[in-house]
Amino acid sequence: MMRPLYSLPSTILAAAFLASCGGSALSPATRSGIPNAAAARSIPAGASANGYKLLYSFKGTPDGASPYGGLVAVNGTLYGTTLNGSSNYCAQSCSNYCYLGCGTVFSVTGSGVENVIYNFQGNFNSAHDGSWPFAGLTPLNETLYGTASSAGAYGHGAVYTVSTSGQESVLYSFQGGSDGSAPEAPAIALKSRLYGTTVVGGGSGCGGSGCGIVYSLTTTGNESVLYRFTGGTDGERIYAPVTPLHDRLYGAALEGGTGCGSTGCGIIFEVNLHGKERVLHRFSGTSDGAFPNGLTAVNGVLYGTTEGGGTRSSGTFFSITTSGTLTTLYSFQDIPDGNLPGATLIYHKGTLYGTTVGGGTAGHGTVFSITPSCTVKVLYSFQAGSDGADPQGPVYLLNKTLYGTTASGGGTACGGSGCGTVFRVKP
Repeated sequence: MMRPLYSLPSTILAAAFLASCGGSALSPATRSGIPNAAAARSIPAGASANGYKLLYSFKGTPDGASPYGGLVAVNGTLYGTTLNGSSNYCAQSCSNYCYLGCGTVFSVTGSGVENVIYNFQGNFNSAHDGSWPFAGLTPLNETLYGTASSAGAYGHGAVYTVSTSGQESVLYSFQGGSDGSAPEAPAIALKSRLYGTTVVGGGSGCGGSGCGIVYSLTTTGNESVLYRFTGGTDGERIYAPVTPLHDRLYGAALEGGTGCGSTGCGIIFEVNLHGKERVLHRFSGTSDGAFPNGLTAVNGVLYGTTEGGGTRSSGTFFSITTSGTLTTLYSFQDIPDGNLPGATLIYHKGTLYGTTVGGGTAGHGTVFSITPSCTVKVLYSFQAGSDGADPQGPVYLLNKTLYGTTASGGGTACGGSGCGTVFRVKP
């Protein structure tokens, strides 16, 4: 299941709000980090502009396509996943470019040398290794852990391990009932266990598919459900990962809560390690935003983004305390800073870094930095040419450089829109 991108009701579009430390269009000084649109469209592979450099363009098969997740580094090499691609036919994805396969795990060096280290088979030839890995990878004790949103032994997704040399094994296959279904977020490591979320499953609510869960998983594959969402004011559709803070897990449900018509605008929640849940905030879809994403803990405070709401309905940047006090810090303006900030932020030395799926100078997303005091800078604006388009995943900081992926662009393969890229940007 693919995460939906929302168009907000007209009542929300008309909402007026001045963010407490931002919300107006970026200053000309801030715009100086945005490359000229024509120049960016003609950037050849490997060239750099304004600190941006293209490292690799995917071809679809056999090297992979549509990298939705972010990257992680192990011993200086970057690892990630592609949603599609691989050398294997994927029986479950025929309605969506079946020739592209079930997805891959890949490595890429800082100089742009890419290698596929594992090709998912889905349920083809009686395989049960998973398919469609939306999320990136999590390193733990020199092993990489990941989630596949579909296939597995029961067709409802899996948590898997893969070594840097490409040895893969399924750690847990979701059965689609009370244990959850469709994990689209990465699992996080805490105290030698993995914690994660599923989009649906867990019960019979939310139209019968279940409203999603928070789960715990040992490194030997024993799963337990910490919390099953019930929908409505409790929240539903958990696309984002959880974030640990003070032995509690914090996260966001994209839907549920109140407002935004029948879907609800989403919530922020807390779950302790014994499974007790508490809703910290229900978004209204106006000044506070709508459809929240993952959270980042900084000095005991949580920071995050929403895909909608704010002064231009382009999303917001907010902080929330563990007691539930939410402050909207910035409203995205679409041009030039981007809209739909859909990935979890990363933090380094007083600054948070993130991506937007859309907006920017050409409408195809941005890489941005923002401080808790709302100093905003666009680091790069994608032009949908050879440079890539629509970054869905978070950026990763390695050796003072940001690395990331775009879900499309980079060439004319994959139906003409490009199969995605790996890039780097200097902060």
